Amino acid sequence: MTPRTKITGARAQPRLRKRKARMTPRAILAIAGAAAAIFLIVLLIVLLGSPAASDLTPEEGSQVNGAPLLIEAELRGGVDSGQVQLLVDSQDCTGQCIIESSVLTAEVELEEGEHLVEVKVGDKVEASSRFVVDNTSPMVHVDEWDARDDGITFIKGRVEGGDTLLVESDTVVLNEDGSFQVEVDRFESSAVEIVAVDAAGNSRELLLDTAPPPEIKGIHVSIWVAADRAFFKDMVDLVNRTELNGMQIDVKDEWGKIGYPSEVPLALKVGSAIDEGGIDIDRVMDKCWYNDIYPIARIVCFKDPLLAGERPDLAVQSSGGGLWGNGNWVDPYSQEVWDYLLGVCLEAARKGFKEIQLDYVRFPSDGNTDACVYPNYDGREKTQVIEEFLEYMRSGLKQLGVVFSADVFGLIASDQGAMGIGQDVHAMAEHLDYLCPMVYPSHYNSGEYGIDNPEANPHDTVWNSLKDFQARLEGTACKLRPWLQDFSLNYTYGPVQVQSQIDACYELGIEEWLLWDPHCTFTESILAPAQTEEEPPSEESQPSE
Repeated sequence: MTPRTKITGARAQPRLRKRKARMTPRAILAIAGAAAAIFLIVLLIVLLGSPAASDLTPEEGSQVNGAPLLIEAELRGGVDSGQVQLLVDSQDCTGQCIIESSVLTAEVELEEGEHLVEVKVGDKVEASSRFVVDNTSPMVHVDEWDARDDGITFIKGRVEGGDTLLVESDTVVLNEDGSFQVEVDRFESSAVEIVAVDAAGNSRELLLDTAPPPEIKGIHVSIWVAADRAFFKDMVDLVNRTELNGMQIDVKDEWGKIGYPSEVPLALKVGSAIDEGGIDIDRVMDKCWYNDIYPIARIVCFKDPLLAGERPDLAVQSSGGGLWGNGNWVDPYSQEVWDYLLGVCLEAARKGFKEIQLDYVRFPSDGNTDACVYPNYDGREKTQVIEEFLEYMRSGLKQLGVVFSADVFGLIASDQGAMGIGQDVHAMAEHLDYLCPMVYPSHYNSGEYGIDNPEANPHDTVWNSLKDFQARLEGTACKLRPWLQDFSLNYTYGPVQVQSQIDACYELGIEEWLLWDPHCTFTESILAPAQTEEEPPSEESQPSE
């Protein structure tokens, strides 16, 4: 029977079987070729439309730091390096460029401020960037410590020129005026690291004692006085009777001697430590602790006849042969000398000294310095060497949280400047907690500050000199604690002369000072009596020998 459809009467159509489409190899090749052609056309269009130079850094509108500053750009593949030109503020700096693997790099010295960098290929500027160079670190000022009885210390301060403050790596929000306040548990940490950072990436780091350091009024104590029990007792008693509260004690003196048995490797090799008859350092530290005396370690740096004699390769040489200056000086360029001094400082800090104070942080003077030959000379300026030395020492001592200071010539803040010895006040202060200028009137030349005889006019000499230092320290967190003259040289010094120097300090708002007398016989009559509610502890009540 013939099948019927619906009542329409139309015939049913037979079902057709679907056939799978098959691609012949020729068709596949044709399609692949067409796709490749389209890809190449698109790629060519992209390449022709893309700049010959891109990804230029520093980026447009950025703030950056660097001296020298690194400039980088990516070049399009196939660009002829001979057609590439680098312009910085319209000046051709192509000669400073290195092009490797289609990447252009250049290191350029730029002053602070706005700059324009352009990369040209042929006659066309393919990439450009306008940015600001800022190499100035922000400032951190600590205005107030408040050590509460419960062990919490409040530290208040302010940041200038920075927008971020890190306290032990934690971010602290700054107020609109840059002020901040942090709390530290003194029982958990004896020191706290505070770092201010600006938009360009510059940073300023401070390591603060959670127990604020006192305002120090101190005296110098030589190795031999500290080693003599009776004489050292006299010094302790003097401090207890008067307004004094600190001692600077020789750890390493200008003869190269270390005042007590040392474990520093180079000290052991050259025999610089006094193993017998020197300071009983543990006893001295106990006395300072028990009598609440702030101990400062004096460490002489580059004047070291002992080391120079034992290791002539580390000494300053003379162009005429042999050692310069009777072999009294070691080479400030020497990394081995730096490491030796850091080892002595670390050892002293671990003995209990609360402050490390460097002396003779300078190049040689007082002779024909043109004949000086430095075995490790590397082209750096003297001021750069001294600054980098202090930075190195500061970094090494950071772990122990000690106060860091240095003695400097009194004249270097005057118009005479660094005086060829490498001491730049502002640069040094960037790495110090205290700068201690030796403003001894006997060391100033006739006519300095318009004074005919500076030694005979101690007040005006000290006042003018410290005024210069204050000006040079502006913009740093470093404080002044001057050395004052309590000895006679060409003019007899007594109570009037010493007191007039102290008065000059107070008139300038400087509340801290140190007295220097190489014989350690200080003028007690000008010292105010101790302001204590209890009598000073007697020797019998102090720790046993």
